[in-house]
Amino acid sequence: MLAAVIGLGSAAPAWGSGGGTTINIDPADTGTTATAFGTHRCDPNLGGGPFQAEDVWVFALPAAQQGNFTSLSIEFATEGGPARENITTTPAGDRAIVGNRAWIRTPAGLSSTGELVNPFALTNATAMITGTDGTFDLAQTCPASGATAGPNLPVTGAAISGPTLGKLTAVGGSLILVGLVLLRAQRRRRFVA
Repeated sequence: MLAAVIGLGSAAPAWGSGGGTTINIDPADTGTTATAFGTHRCDPNLGGGPFQAEDVWVFALPAAQQGNFTSLSIEFATEGGPARENITTTPAGDRAIVGNRAWIRTPAGLSSTGELVNPFALTNATAMITGTDGTFDLAQTCPASGATAGPNLPVTGAAISGPTLGKLTAVGGSLILVGLVLLRAQRRRRFVA
């Protein structure tokens, strides 16, 4: 499936026809996975989601004078090596330009248990725009459902709740109280001696 997605992206031309200005993504927005990125929002007009095994990445031109996107070339790091994806004004099922915004879906790298094992990580992106120079942003991501920022640790042992939890809390509180009494007694003993 990963090869199919990468193949679709590389089949599209990197740049649309006609003039324009080439700009780069804000470097502060690179080096992240969709899950690790700070703004999570799933928009039905910008790729939708959340999806079981795919992340949605949304890019935006922050300034009105920058006009609209005409194409984007995005580089991702994956476990299988670098992947380059292209978005043009011709929409596809997994990517599109919507004026001053563009979106793409990529494999999330989830295992069958929802563990993040090989996520796409954004390394660089350039865009052709109709307006003036500047940078563009990774505006939001919609991580795959079940994705977590780090590996999931298995839950082991029995769940503790109800009366058992109450007993453990009482024992813990008692031990803390005994420790405080002993500490006070030791301090008094030092003071007297």
